[in-house]
Amino acid sequence: MLKADTLLQRVPELYMELESANLVRVHHDQRVWEFGQHALGLLDVFHAPTSVAECMRRLGPRLKGRRAVEETLTTLSMMVSAGILTEEPPTGFTPLMFPTGGYGLAHLNIRILEDPVRKGTFIRAINEVVTPDDVVLDLGSGSGILAIAAAKAGARHVYAIEPARSGDLAAEVAKVNGVADRMTFVKGWSSTTELPEPATVLTTDIVGNEALDMVIWESVQDARERLLTPDARLIPSSFDTYMYLVNMPESTVGQQRILPRQIERWQSRYGIDFSPMLRADRERVAGFYERPETVQQWQRMSDPHPLSRIDLREDARVFEGDVTLTASQPGTVSGAVLYFEARMSPSVSMSTAPWHGDERSHWFTACWALSSEIEVVPGDQIRLRYRYDGDGRANLTLVND
Repeated sequence: MLKADTLLQRVPELYMELESANLVRVHHDQRVWEFGQHALGLLDVFHAPTSVAECMRRLGPRLKGRRAVEETLTTLSMMVSAGILTEEPPTGFTPLMFPTGGYGLAHLNIRILEDPVRKGTFIRAINEVVTPDDVVLDLGSGSGILAIAAAKAGARHVYAIEPARSGDLAAEVAKVNGVADRMTFVKGWSSTTELPEPATVLTTDIVGNEALDMVIWESVQDARERLLTPDARLIPSSFDTYMYLVNMPESTVGQQRILPRQIERWQSRYGIDFSPMLRADRERVAGFYERPETVQQWQRMSDPHPLSRIDLREDARVFEGDVTLTASQPGTVSGAVLYFEARMSPSVSMSTAPWHGDERSHWFTACWALSSEIEVVPGDQIRLRYRYDGDGRANLTLVND
């Protein structure tokens, strides 16, 4: 029997289908459940543990009459009966198979912690920056490694924010390591979180394969406005990005772009002319990610050249940079590679240059296949324009002077 003070939370992972009438089908526990128009609101409210009374208070402005309240309570009861809302949600790693399950997967946490470079670099920076007077905010805490490292470095208090179920395990790790009394774990997104006090240090590894593609800039700017002191130190604080030209293997380019040789091969194999696909793909510069140990093997056709400097302490919104790359040897240019160097602390930095990675690295390298191959001799120049438009979206274009 549900009571007003009953605390409920939805299970960590669900698959849903939404119909045009706002009916919701939820796939859970090898069954499909159908719910009415109030289901999405309930699933949103119960992302974190919430009482039934608090849920109805939050949904109240949307419920215009007695019937709407009755429908909502009926849907709530049905979700509890289905095990979708529960008083004791499952903990630990998700049983789902990769790639579903996100950061609740053991697989992703293993890959991250087995990386011999990245987290160790963060921890060296934390040990250099954090003092006993500091309040630390860790965004996207994951396994809790950075937040716990900050606590072990002596921080007065650490707030660790993580929306995925890995945050539950991080809290247990903190207990085992004897620092839980100085830590608060928040399940949710930083943009909807408030802290009881401003943080003096921010740590976060929501750093993508391109520096900004996991929206670190947007998240840090929001934290600067609402959650940090004006002079808070950031780990990382800035990124210097670099680009160089490469000759990618045709097999790699052919996985990202339509090539004339593919059209010929498909015509011979299937007896069908796919040339419209080639025409449609003619101008596109195709961005993709590749393993650093693979990119190391590609022929470098120019030296790396600075592209942009991104300072997370500044208020810029759009980042754009032109770079003119000079061919260093004769041959074919079919693509470009982007990497960055992150400033972590006064004496600690981290580079994602492909030659610093190997099969243990959990990051990939940002690559771009040009719209066509370009034959070059030493001294030839190719001009590229990179633009980050926000919310993880970036593009690269070939500039024809």
